[in-house]
Amino acid sequence: MSLDDPSPLARAAPEGFWPIDPDPRVTSLAGRQHWRFRAGRPVAAEVAGLAILAEDPRIAHLGIRRDRQGRPFPAAFACSPETGAPLGPPVPAPAPEILDIDLESATEVPLPSGVPALVRAGHPAALYLFQENLGAFEGWDGHRFVGLGRLPPDPVGSGLTPGRRGIAYATTEALVSMSLPQLGPRLVRAEARAPGLRFLSAPCWRRGDLFVLGERGRRLILCRKDAESNALDLRDLGRPAPGADFAGPWTNRLGDCVWTGPDGFVACRTLGDETRVTPWPAGFEPVIAQAPWGDRADLRHQLGMRDGRYHLAALASDPALNRLDGPHLAAGPGTYSGAERFDVPWQTAEEVLNLGAHAGNLLVPLLALARDTILLALDIPGPRGGFLRGESLPAPVTGHVLHHAHGAGLRRLPLGLAVSRIGDARALLHDRVLYLWSRAEGRCHALRLRAA
Repeated sequence: MSLDDPSPLARAAPEGFWPIDPDPRVTSLAGRQHWRFRAGRPVAAEVAGLAILAEDPRIAHLGIRRDRQGRPFPAAFACSPETGAPLGPPVPAPAPEILDIDLESATEVPLPSGVPALVRAGHPAALYLFQENLGAFEGWDGHRFVGLGRLPPDPVGSGLTPGRRGIAYATTEALVSMSLPQLGPRLVRAEARAPGLRFLSAPCWRRGDLFVLGERGRRLILCRKDAESNALDLRDLGRPAPGADFAGPWTNRLGDCVWTGPDGFVACRTLGDETRVTPWPAGFEPVIAQAPWGDRADLRHQLGMRDGRYHLAALASDPALNRLDGPHLAAGPGTYSGAERFDVPWQTAEEVLNLGAHAGNLLVPLLALARDTILLALDIPGPRGGFLRGESLPAPVTGHVLHHAHGAGLRRLPLGLAVSRIGDARALLHDRVLYLWSRAEGRCHALRLRAA
């Protein structure tokens, strides 16, 4: 059967139980699926002795397509057996190229107490909630978050790293990878450690292997864990280890990853597993609270300070500095494309958006797509420099959310998010829903995307 061509099953009206073998392109859940149909419509599916009703959101873990009414069918079906109409793409649908937000669909999703972080992980991707300060890990069942277990609170570096195989994180002493339960009863944990090794960053997934930075004997070490083993391959990078943790990793379109540290950056490239450690230019102090941005050529730039002024350092073999005009995040003309991409001011801008302020507000990027950007406009009392460098505000400030549709200007979304420090507000797309949430107030808003 093909995912693209109409299958024999799609030209019949199935009744009773139909066996479907899982397709590894759309699901990592092993085991033959037994779908039960009635009058050409799916009623339930059974796998590994577990029966799942068609209305249960967990049925997406089997690898499905949906019809226009939202009913699930096996991914091997190209058309609805009942109507013959083409089915949608495998669920969850890929991120749209252009956001078309239904402004009337905003709903509030309650978050438990704690410091929330939403992540998409697994194959197919599912939505999970991690309470960073408590270590609670919960899964979204389509209606609420359900507890799945406890993780160590406040992992090293930037927290959890999601991937197709599951999630990974590092404590000071251990590198931990976990396959997600999907339809299983519990999290499956695997740990890797080495004598005298202390981890300094969050890990990076690459083709199932994990890479992470560590320190042993005051030397900077690149650690690699094979997908099939818990043994660590250690490579001395020929540099002394810094006295603080690394932020990141940040991954580009080629799969290369970069960690930002106080003394320089570490780039681990896909081609030949080349790893390069490059110190910052003299006098440059990186603003670790800010993720590096990538320009149109996918070259990363790190915000930092030198001589009391903001500069950007290119994350390249020769990290040249470019000074920014004014004391703001990126004052002057430029084009935002979100937290990880923007067109730098010294390049010719295709369209102009003043990054320093919008109607007197500081703009903070939340989500980047090819043609859309979600931003938060904040009116911060007092100096903004400390806020950009990661300092907390004395009280949360509520900002309004902007949708920047490139070529169509800005529009304000019907909700606000409160923040007390940079990074408090976040956004992600999952299954045709835009989730926007605030760490400061523990609230999440869901806006459904209109059908294209």
